[in-house]
Amino acid sequence: MAAVRVATYNVWEGGEGRLEDVAAVVRAFDADAVAIVEATNRANLDELARLVGMETVFGEANLGVHLAWLTRLPVRRSRNHRPPLLAKTLLEIEVESDVGPMRVFATHLASRHDPRPPSEEIPAVLEVLRAAGDAPHALVGDFNALAVGDPVGDPPGGVERRGEAVDGVPRLAIGPLLEAGYVDCFRALHPDEPGYTYLAWAPWLRLDYVFASPGLAPRLVACDVVSDEPAARASDHLPVLAEFGVSRTAAAQARARPA
Repeated sequence: MAAVRVATYNVWEGGEGRLEDVAAVVRAFDADAVAIVEATNRANLDELARLVGMETVFGEANLGVHLAWLTRLPVRRSRNHRPPLLAKTLLEIEVESDVGPMRVFATHLASRHDPRPPSEEIPAVLEVLRAAGDAPHALVGDFNALAVGDPVGDPPGGVERRGEAVDGVPRLAIGPLLEAGYVDCFRALHPDEPGYTYLAWAPWLRLDYVFASPGLAPRLVACDVVSDEPAARASDHLPVLAEFGVSRTAAAQARARPA
């Protein structure tokens, strides 16, 4: 079946000193397009692209923690959206895939070091996404936020709960995306699994997501956290990989055509 595989991967400070390990993880999960979060070092990004044999699209961020896409698919167009409300940025590419043109957006929402919380950045993200209309698209990245109802694990020694990981603190960032019709791909397929992505070597929080637009969600085939031993040592976040196929309607139409 024709399919496209999209991943998000926070490589932690540009993958400094760990590029071979990061590249091995990327090659193993075999995605067509990978959002590289914390692409803070352009030379490292170019070397990572060389190691995995993919092209790069770079997105400069407002406050210096940049984003990039690695892709082996033809890029029809790209745009780096930098609304002032975002501490970082929202990087869009449109790729030509086996399932047709698809737009993918990557972002990295605010951490505790940034001027405002992720919940105050989401309206700026949704404003950009609204311009995509009904075209199938995905939004991926490190959201530094927890979905309502998601569990919180036991933090490793020396790490304290903070932000939305604290009991009773409202979780305000993810809800508006769901209310706008976006599907949390991992949770849709794994309702009872924690899906922790952080810390990679002692996972206890789910901070990294793949969201599908209403037009793309029916094509969702798989979505998983890559949690093997190489991923556990290559960065402080685990990657999330989603696969999308041909829509059921398109597949039925194809089968109905005369030979």
